[in-house]
Amino acid sequence: MKINQIYTVVVLAFGISIAPTLAQQELMLHSMPDVWHANSTNPAFFPEHKTILVGLPGIGLDAEHSGDVSYRDIFVKNGDQTVLDFGNIINKLQPVNEVRFEQRNETFSIGLKLPLKIMLSAGHATRVNGSILYPKTLPELLWNGNGPYIGQTLNIGLSANVSSFNEWSIGLAKKFGKVTVGVRGKLLTGISSLVTDPDHQTATVYTSPDIYQLTLNTDYGFHSSQIISAFDTSGLGFDLQLGGLKGDLFTKNTGAAFDFGVQVKLNDKWSFDAAVLDLGGSIKWDTRSNYYLSQGSYEYEGQVFPGSDIINGADSLDFETKLDSLNDIFNFQKTPASYNSELPVRVYAGVGYQLSKRISIGLSAYFSQRENAEDTYAVGANVRLQVLRWLSVGAMYSVNQRNAANIGFHVASKTGPVQLYFTSDNLLNAFTPKKSSVVNLRAGAALVF
Repeated sequence: MKINQIYTVVVLAFGISIAPTLAQQELMLHSMPDVWHANSTNPAFFPEHKTILVGLPGIGLDAEHSGDVSYRDIFVKNGDQTVLDFGNIINKLQPVNEVRFEQRNETFSIGLKLPLKIMLSAGHATRVNGSILYPKTLPELLWNGNGPYIGQTLNIGLSANVSSFNEWSIGLAKKFGKVTVGVRGKLLTGISSLVTDPDHQTATVYTSPDIYQLTLNTDYGFHSSQIISAFDTSGLGFDLQLGGLKGDLFTKNTGAAFDFGVQVKLNDKWSFDAAVLDLGGSIKWDTRSNYYLSQGSYEYEGQVFPGSDIINGADSLDFETKLDSLNDIFNFQKTPASYNSELPVRVYAGVGYQLSKRISIGLSAYFSQRENAEDTYAVGANVRLQVLRWLSVGAMYSVNQRNAANIGFHVASKTGPVQLYFTSDNLLNAFTPKKSSVVNLRAGAALVF
């Protein structure tokens, strides 16, 4: 087996962990209950004095890489190709690094206010949801080659829980005096998924100091449904995709989740709200679902591979090698098997106060927890100004698990029945997603009557 084939596979494995797939925390949107798409953060939200609402396509993005690492730090343009460059990031990495991403593309939603203060809602969205942990030794090996690590054992195993899926929802809200209670059921149909096995996550590389014999020791397993076939490895450079949001609207990979929310309007000044989303959320993957397991010690002809020299074209790196070489190199045993992937539960809470006819202030909080990953949280204080009858702007200062100084912004307009909005919890990064280690934005439109 050529050492370049081994190196190619390791590059592809690392590529999973930094692919620029994005999505939604939406703390700023949650502070705007009069915007129809805010219903996605609390099923009890329903704009006052409106009877019919039609949500047009909207997008929500939220992603982060631990440390100060961005997509453009790693993927660099070289003419008309994209190549890897780890030289700018290795010193920024921690022993274990995390990539977290969510993406929500709303295709449509509808809301209808009925007699007896009952409100119905329904909609469809496509989502990408995932977290990945990878060791610093993986990009070190890719960039420096194995020369500096003769006689050392390097861990290259990463853990991942990534899925893309459709979300079909039906919601019901009922107002009881000053309190509105909402519930929403969601049918989930899976598009693609990759979940590593927590009981089999060992993959190491050792280079002998005597004859430079390279040894791979593995006890590594993962479940996958369709996601591997989404990689594009043509050419010297490559563009990685995680299945994206393309796929059938209905599949045999099905699951369910539930949302619960409440909103309390004490008077014309004070309001409170709380919501729990994706409760019990899981998808069972039955279609094109396989389990891959590599166990053993595999030795290859000894040589030192040159790391960055290969990436920069000093040697031949065969990026056209089929992904079947994963099986050739690591001897993965493929077994058809169904499995489940879990959605992290998300929690929102907020309080609002109307200072005057044009100015309101509020506090919002968000929390989410994933298995084998860092908890995600954010707390923000916001102010909103009704500049004109049809235009409002706002700002937010928020604190989250990685940054104590985030400045958010929103703008919303309503001309006739057309409602437009743009929000970001981190405005400085919203327009440069590939140059930022943290990205958050939300934009959309609706017709409200």
